[in-house]
Amino acid sequence: MWAATIQVARDWWLRILLWGMFSLGVAVHLFAPHLAVMDHAFVIPPERVTEERVIVPTELIAKERRLRALAGLLTGGGALGLAFYYLRRPRAP
Repeated sequence: MWAATIQVARDWWLRILLWGMFSLGVAVHLFAPHLAVMDHAFVIPPERVTEERVIVPTELIAKERRLRALAGLLTGGGALGLAFYYLRRPRAP
């Protein structure tokens, strides 16, 4: 009796964790600032340009790459985890 209850609770937490990981990856991708490319050059948004702040394009590009890598890892890892989770799950007749 207790073993079945523990198994159900563990499966529930695993499912919540995997869906959360997948959703967080999608959210990171959606809410990340995307750099536009026009005529083979990056276009810096006007709201990022101020007189007292120096803009370093390599830092902007590095941040963009880090956010895309994070989103890809979270989304891909969550999707693979969900695929394996639902493949090993017993099917109802």
